[in-house]
Amino acid sequence: MALEVGFIGVGGTRLGPGEEATCFVVNGSILVDVGFNVAVSMQALEVTPAQIDHVLFTHCHHDHVLGLPGLLFARNRRADERPDAPPIQLHGPQDLASVYAASLAMLQVDRYPQVVPACKVDHVYPGDCLEIGDLRIDVGRAFHPLDARSYRFTDTVTRGSLVISGDTAYHEGLAEFARDCDVLIHEAAGDPEAKEIDMRYLHSRPQDAARVAMESSASALALVHYPAAKGAAVLTKAKQGFPNTRLARKGQRVQVLGPGQAAWH
Repeated sequence: MALEVGFIGVGGTRLGPGEEATCFVVNGSILVDVGFNVAVSMQALEVTPAQIDHVLFTHCHHDHVLGLPGLLFARNRRADERPDAPPIQLHGPQDLASVYAASLAMLQVDRYPQVVPACKVDHVYPGDCLEIGDLRIDVGRAFHPLDARSYRFTDTVTRGSLVISGDTAYHEGLAEFARDCDVLIHEAAGDPEAKEIDMRYLHSRPQDAARVAMESSASALALVHYPAAKGAAVLTKAKQGFPNTRLARKGQRVQVLGPGQAAWH
């Protein structure tokens, strides 16, 4: 199958009715981050919790991890549905271990061990590479107030590629990491009218995302983690620096069929 990403949610910490925090499903079995209600939200993309084998965390801020207890609980019948399924692999920065431990406490695993499927925690670092089926997943650095990651997905058959920035302020290393990718999915939580990045929060403005897309020679840019009320202004500002930009929407999918070939659904 072609490299495919589904947008489970594209919001941030302040969500309106029907919205979900920014998180993704890749090729039907890999999650990137877990929004507030991810176990339910993913089903709009016809993906169930039992199908998930890997979860990649960009970082451990609340809106990227709060759905983990619900995801694990929703998958407690995984062994019945998929008897041969491997343990779930959780990949992420160093503080992922404490988030997983907190999730187990939330689920009262000492009293109800049956509610949590078998899991393994894998700390990943910039420069690392994972191989999952036909996918190569390279791990990059994000510039955020806590330990954070970016991820690059490459289909080893079609050579199509896609980069997810995670939450990050602009840095030159990200442009190099995203070099010649077919789709760059970049956060745009920063104020589009601000003259510079707010160093307290280290989020990108849409013009910063456009700069990364231009400097990396990406084929297309999709913006996520933007305030819905400012969507039009966010898109306008980004297009000034990189015309082939769109606002990603909850429930959309993008298939990367090969170099320079992306189909949006």
